[in-house]
Order: sequence, then C-alpha cells, then structure tokens
Amino acid sequence: MQHMLFSDPITLNAVRYKDREALSYNGLRFTYQGFNDRINQLAHALQSIGVNKGDKVAIMLMNCHQLFELIFACAKIGAVAVPVNSRFISREIQHVVDDSEALLLVVDSRFLDEVLPSSEQYKTVNHFITVGSSDKVQYPEYEELIANFSKEEPVPSSPLTELDTLTIMYTGGTTGFPKGAVRSHRSMYLVTLLFSIEFQIGRLGRGLAAGPLYGAAALSISLPNLYVGNSLHILEKFHPVEVLQAIDEEKTTTTFLAPPMLEAIFSLPEEILRQYDVSSLKSIISVGAPLHTSTKEKVFAYFPTADLNEFYGATELGGAANLFPEMQKDKDRSVGVPMLGMDIELRNDKREPVQENEAGEFFVKGITLCDEYYKRPEANKESFDGEWLSLGDVGVQDEDGYYYIVDRKQDMILSGAINVYPAEIEGVLHEHPAIADVAVIGIPDEKWGEVSLAAVVLRPGEKVSKEDLIEFCQGKLAKYKIPQHIDFVEELPRSLQGKLLKFKIRKNYE
Repeated sequence: MQHMLFSDPITLNAVRYKDREALSYNGLRFTYQGFNDRINQLAHALQSIGVNKGDKVAIMLMNCHQLFELIFACAKIGAVAVPVNSRFISREIQHVVDDSEALLLVVDSRFLDEVLPSSEQYKTVNHFITVGSSDKVQYPEYEELIANFSKEEPVPSSPLTELDTLTIMYTGGTTGFPKGAVRSHRSMYLVTLLFSIEFQIGRLGRGLAAGPLYGAAALSISLPNLYVGNSLHILEKFHPVEVLQAIDEEKTTTTFLAPPMLEAIFSLPEEILRQYDVSSLKSIISVGAPLHTSTKEKVFAYFPTADLNEFYGATELGGAANLFPEMQKDKDRSVGVPMLGMDIELRNDKREPVQENEAGEFFVKGITLCDEYYKRPEANKESFDGEWLSLGDVGVQDEDGYYYIVDRKQDMILSGAINVYPAEIEGVLHEHPAIADVAVIGIPDEKWGEVSLAAVVLRPGEKVSKEDLIEFCQGKLAKYKIPQHIDFVEELPRSLQGKLLKFKIRKNYE
C-alpha cells in the first residue's frame, strides 16, 4: 500500500526538479537535490544521536532553511517535530519540551539565554543542537554536525505509515497553558495539497515565507510551494519593508500576510510604498481575523494583481473555511464557505445544529483533523464529539451559506493572528502579593483586533502601580502576552460557585 508520507514529495522533487531552486534564505540558495541531500544528512545525524521513530524533536528557531530541513528529516525517520514559539521565555519553553516529552532540542544560539536557565530541569531532553555557534555552551552546532553524514536516503527504525505522528503543534488551552495538537503525516500531507488547490499555489510560482514558521498558518501556506516544485524565499522575521523588497527582488507570487502584517505595510510612508514593484504577487492568504474594510480596500489598491483569500482555520486542522477572491466584494467580514474536505456545523449548548442566522458554536470535521490533544484526556473529552471538533468560536451562517464569527470562547483573546489565553496571564498576576483577584479580557484594538486588559482587585491596604504590575510580568510571560491595559476595580463579578462572569466585565468596555 502506498502511504501519504510527508517527505515523499521532496524526495520526488529531488529527482524531477533536481537543479531547480527549492529554498533561498539570507543569501543562500538550495536546489531541490541539494535540499534533499541536506535533509538526508540531518536524518542520519539525528539517528546517530539516538533519535528514532516516535521520538520528539523540539525546534526553537527563527525562520530559516534549517527549520524546513528538520521537519522533513523527522518525517523521513518517523520522528515527531515539535515547533516552539521563538518568542517564548524560559518557563514557557520548558512547558512545551516537557509536555511533549522531547528527546532533543534544536535551538537558535541567540535563544540560549532563555533555554539555559531551565535546561537542567527538562524532564526528557538529553540532547541539544544549536543553529549558530555559541561560546556559552559546547552543544553540537548544526552545520558542523551534519557535514560528514551520508546523503543517501535514511531508513527509519521501523516502517512508517501515513497515520504515524508527524508533528505536535502547540496551541492555547483552557488552562492557559499551550496544548499539543497531534498531526499525522496524512493530515499535514492533505493540508498541503488542499491549500495548494484552495489558494491557487500552482507550479512555476515562487513563495514568500514572511510570517512565523513556528505557527501552523505560515508553515502550512509555505509548504505547498515545496510540494509543487516552486522556490520558497524565507525572511528570518517579518518586517514590512523587507516583505516589499522581497516581492520586488525575488518576484514572489504567493505569501501569507495576517491582518496586523498588512496593517504594518500600509502604515509605511507613501514614498516607501511607491519604491517597490509588487506586480509579481498573484495570491495573498490571510488568517486570524477578517480584515477591516479599510484595510481590504488598501490591499486591492496596492496589490491589484493579487487575489485575496481570507480563511478561518486552527492549529488542529489547517483550514475550515475560506472567503475566496471572487467573494470578497459581496461578503464583508465573512470567513467564507467550507474548504475542500471539511464540514462545518454551528451548534447550540445541547450540541444540536442551529438555524440560519442563529448563533452557534463552530464544530468541524474533515480529512485534515488532528488525532487528539497530546496527553490531554479532559481536553479531548471536552472538545471532540466523535469525528467533530469544537473550535470554541461562536458564529452564524447566512441564507447564502456563508459563515461569520460573532464571538469567541470567553477566555481567548485573538491579538493579530496569535491566540492569547487569559488564564495564563491571570496565573502570573495572581503570584503578585498585592493582588487579591484578577480577570483578563480582550478589548477592541484598531491595529491588533484585540489586546488584553487586566481588571485587578488589590488586597486591603496594598498599593501598586500599573507600571509595577507590567514590570512584574516581564520575564514571566512572552512580551505579546503582557497586558497592555490594567484597571483597578473594587470587585469582580462572580457566580455563586465562584466562577468569573467575564461577560459582565466586558460590558464595561463596550
């Protein structure tokens, strides 16, 4: 039986497109044959240090060619890639590597200040590899490690199937700590194929990876280019001018740009925007929130050659719905219609389907759905209903079959394209000795969609400033999770059972 093994298209492209450029990054360019050779060398290197089928490999890197090499090398030997948010700080990193039971951590040497303080407390990690040398530690350096290994195709320790786990991608959870969505070879293979079809990422194009590749959106939208044999140009991190420069100089045809990234581009002075030729761009894919109408109009005006897709997705599955280019002028603020291979139901509190224009919770099922949340039986029980998965968002479907998001789970803040979970922030603020009670909510923000606000009740007789609390969060939370607003209140509304009634708090900020 022929299985959908995630790395097989790269192995194939090394034969059929061997001299065609696969990746470009920071002045380096790799053909498909060269890319596959490096993947194979890395796979052999991983096996040499004891990484075998089922072992977890945590990857904490900026955008770079090594990140793709690691994912495909893991795929070839049956190891499990675990991307780690490159903005995480020490204890957040430890949570992911411990929770995933990672055997190896591959880390950008620039992040060692966040890794080293807790590295000796990691429960399962016993190998480290750095990308870039460091005088702080003597961990093996990536390029030096792989240089002398064979370029022959590696042999996994036991046969692989498409149902084997390829990656554990961490998303937010109701506890506030990230939980891992278990994605199979088949799931990620099909996401890549479906995105190629749905977003028109076809042959003889050129992709641009400008969003964070530790996240499912930027990664999944980049991968189709490598399956169809396109070249993919990688930016280490997003910068609006560098994006425009890359489109101009590399003649890229497709890219992922979340709403805040587009806002940043259009915030540039007009004289800078006019400097670049962006006419090569044929497809822009956005996710995270529907674009503001004013931003969408700027997209149409500045990128007249590009089709705009706005899709609704999740780390657990890829894409659920898409507002296709031809629908853009007719359905403002919609997340579109179901994508290929996916079904959507809106359900009430009894998990029964609702009627047209009636609000209900999004449930999805389809061929790209994750297997489960890793080691989270309660989350699995709460979120899965047979083949269906709750996405936790509340929406409506209009008479034409288009979906709209009207609200989200009470505890989630969507800031840009990044999920921020108040329980984690509340947990940190509760550590402050002056705080008696705290609730974190999202409030509207023109740039980011939402930002966090902490409503704080102080203990009797205590005094503390907003600046003190923000400073207290430094080093305990990634920068984007630290509350942008803090209000001091007399009390927080709670039910008789002690549950925070956040909908009452939100009314104060509507």
